Amino acid sequence: TFQFSRGTALAAGEEARLRALHAGALNDDRIHVTIIAHTGSTGDVAANQDLSDMRAEMGQSIARDMGLATNRITARGVGGGSPAAKQTGESDRAHQSRLARMEVALQMRRCAPNESTSQPMVDALAL
Repeated sequence: TFQFSRGTALAAGEEARLRALHAGALNDDRIHVTIIAHTGSTGDVAANQDLSDMRAEMGQSIARDMGLATNRITARGVGGGSPAAKQTGESDRAHQSRLARMEVALQMRRCAPNESTSQPMVDALAL
C-alpha cells in the first residue's frame, strides 16, 4: 500500500518504493501490475472518484515511463467506496488520511502476454 500526502502527490518516500516495485516487474513479461487507487470516504462522491482515477493514472504513468508495457498494467480508481477498516483508537481524521492510498499487486501469469489470449494468474503479491 502506498500513501498519498494530498491530491495525486505521494507521501515522502512512496514514489521511490513504487518505482522499486515496478522495476521488479520489468524483466519478466509474465508479470502484470494491477493498481487500485482510493480516496477518503467523505466529501463529494464524484470528486472522490475523479481523484482516485487520477491517482490510478499517476501510478500507471510511472510504470509506463519506466518501460512497462501498457498491456501489462491495469489501473482503476474506486473513490471512497472501499474504505479500510478504522483501527482501534484511530481518530476520524487519521482514518480518513489513511484511506488515501494506492494498492499495487504484481501477478505472475503462466505465459507472457503475447503467447496466449488466456492468461490465468498463478501467484500474486499485493503491496
